[in-house]
Amino acid sequence: MTTSFNSTISVDIFLSRDKEDGSSEIQPMYRIIIESVLFLTIWITSALTNILVCVVIYRSRRVQSTTNYFVVSMAFSDLLLTFFCVPFILSRVMANQWVLGSVMCRLVRFIQTLSPATTISVLVTISVDRFYTIIYPLSFKITRGTAKHLISGCWLLSFIVCIFSIYFYESTYFGSSDRMSCPSFIPNSNLGSVIYGSMFVAFTYFLPAIFVVVVYTRIFRYIWTTGVRHRRVRRTENPVARNKVKMVKMLIIVTVLTFIGFCPHYIVQICFTFLTVEQIHPAIFIATFLLLFLTTIMKPLIYMLYNSNFRRGCREVFCMSNMRCYRSHTYAITRASNIGKKNHVGIMPMDTGNRIAIQSPTFTFNRTVISEKTAWPVSASISTTYL
Repeated sequence: MTTSFNSTISVDIFLSRDKEDGSSEIQPMYRIIIESVLFLTIWITSALTNILVCVVIYRSRRVQSTTNYFVVSMAFSDLLLTFFCVPFILSRVMANQWVLGSVMCRLVRFIQTLSPATTISVLVTISVDRFYTIIYPLSFKITRGTAKHLISGCWLLSFIVCIFSIYFYESTYFGSSDRMSCPSFIPNSNLGSVIYGSMFVAFTYFLPAIFVVVVYTRIFRYIWTTGVRHRRVRRTENPVARNKVKMVKMLIIVTVLTFIGFCPHYIVQICFTFLTVEQIHPAIFIATFLLLFLTTIMKPLIYMLYNSNFRRGCREVFCMSNMRCYRSHTYAITRASNIGKKNHVGIMPMDTGNRIAIQSPTFTFNRTVISEKTAWPVSASISTTYL
């Protein structure tokens, strides 16, 4: 079940694979270019979108809720993965070897395990928050202070679980060559690494996945199947507010897509722990890392699609240096329908028969003028409501 440490880490997932004679097969140039372009695109897009999420929630008061505090925490986790993993992996791809030394190898791989673990723990906390907010709103309420403590606890717990992985990452040479490699997963060098790898995958992915499925199933049944004698009723008859239901839908989509994107990464980790390394093709590792990095882009896009307040906050951020976007909607009526949003308060032309007269809206809102035309005059003077 176990193999030696040197033979285990000699297979580098990005660039080469050791042959039986100890030599290494260099990755073709076209594959290096394709992988470099993909990682560079993901790096730039992830950095911009997650920074935008943090700026919008910081500036816009409409989206400063306890749930969005957890969203900011996930954005920081994605930025940690983006800035401290992708550039170094990109340099590994372009240089055909690991050139940053053993210390950076351990640090990069530690962050590579810490970021997904923190994201999953935050998603678990969000599911608990939605569970009590929807089903038991009066028994427990997560305030902003409680949310900050929970976020700190998620980061601390993930740090404690992932810190032991540093011991298993060590850069070595490709067989008899002078090129170095850095293991991308926890190897099965001994019984301790096998036990830790199994527990790491179980406590950072599979058990949280089961817990989240159970919690959101309860929430789903409460929202869409609540009724008399367990009969399914229409959504309009449910007492849960519409905005809360919309938030739950968005969080369910984020959670499902995140766990799907992380699943290949953890499955390969299980295979790397229990199977011989030569049985796994290097292209599979590339696909798992790309899916892992793509989740950092997916979450901000879902926020923009499902949250109108977040889209409005994005427009406000982009209008910081252009005040005309504010002035053009200063007098707009923003309630009711889209037709009402096009109405503006100002001078209105009125057709009086032979000619079109320009009359101020003062006449429309002046109750004094209306009271004078009533059949029963009002003795008290009614003050106008027009400002």
